[in-house]
Amino acid sequence: MTKLITTSAELDRLCRDIEQSSWVALDTEFERVRTFFPRLCLIQIATQDQVACIDPLAKMDLVGLVQVLSSTGPMKILHAARQDIEVLHHGLGILPKPLFDTQIAAALCGHGEQVSYAQLVKSLCGVSLSKQYTRAEWSRRPLSEGEIRYAIDDVRYLGELYRQLHQELGQRGRLDWAEEDFQELASGRSIESGATIAVRKVQAASRRFDRTGQSVAHVLARWREEMARRDDRPREWVLPLEAILQIAQERPASHHHICLLSGLSEGNARRWSQEILAAVQRGQREADNYVPLPPPQRPDAQEKALGNRLWQCLQVLCEQGDLPTASVARRDDIRQLAIGDRNLPLLRGWRERFAGAELLALAEAETISRNC
Repeated sequence: MTKLITTSAELDRLCRDIEQSSWVALDTEFERVRTFFPRLCLIQIATQDQVACIDPLAKMDLVGLVQVLSSTGPMKILHAARQDIEVLHHGLGILPKPLFDTQIAAALCGHGEQVSYAQLVKSLCGVSLSKQYTRAEWSRRPLSEGEIRYAIDDVRYLGELYRQLHQELGQRGRLDWAEEDFQELASGRSIESGATIAVRKVQAASRRFDRTGQSVAHVLARWREEMARRDDRPREWVLPLEAILQIAQERPASHHHICLLSGLSEGNARRWSQEILAAVQRGQREADNYVPLPPPQRPDAQEKALGNRLWQCLQVLCEQGDLPTASVARRDDIRQLAIGDRNLPLLRGWRERFAGAELLALAEAETISRNC
């Protein structure tokens, strides 16, 4: 029988085992189809001694689990941890630390960019994992034995992956590289940036509007963010991007006008018309103080050529270092470097030491030569 924990007594015993372990492997199953926030449906746990699933939908006290996963004691091992961190942060209010992400570690060890858990288990453990329950409805109860076994397999081999990858990172002299990336991931800054990214997407889409239209679109984007979080509904369910842009252009002044908008459903028009009208008025009032996004910088021919040379140089360095280029810098980062941007991850930490300093020197030397 597979182990599904649904009572406080069982959970307390598991938490005592975690406290005595040097590491704990973690994974989550969640749903996010009809909600703004991810709904935590299952927590998979593995230690040196046992593997189990915890049912957070069961009526039991999770305080002990929160405490042990919040402690700085056992190493928290996850694979491709970004989404799981967001899920655990919303569901349990924690950011698991210290953290070891086997996908990041695998990339730094030359196993490829964004290698999947199944690929890594096959490569390092010689085990082929089932894909039978990839699309399971994890909020449905009861879960089948097969679904629980499938979920448990997502943590069963993380301890062994951790052992092998930690050893390989040490042999390559890259433990400190990995630690930099793990700390950044565990900080939760990527979670906080979600709202900013969503609002900036609207701002970018409204760039062609006049200042008042851009201001209205910005106010509507911020209002949508508040409503989506308050009601726990996807942003597009509250107000689609198409509707925001249409409202910003037409700037309706009545409920009747709002009901005529093609980008807004009849139900949302009825529900949100007063709030939308208030947002439009606010956007119009604040237009004089609105600061538009700066226009995207477009490289000239020389900057494009420099970007290509920098990218080729990075490719050579990464091939020599047995690293995926994306682990060091994206193509967009290199383009930004070529046009003068210096606020880039490439120019900080291990990335600067590995490649950034050399690429920056090349970029600045060419810029000086061009200006002479």
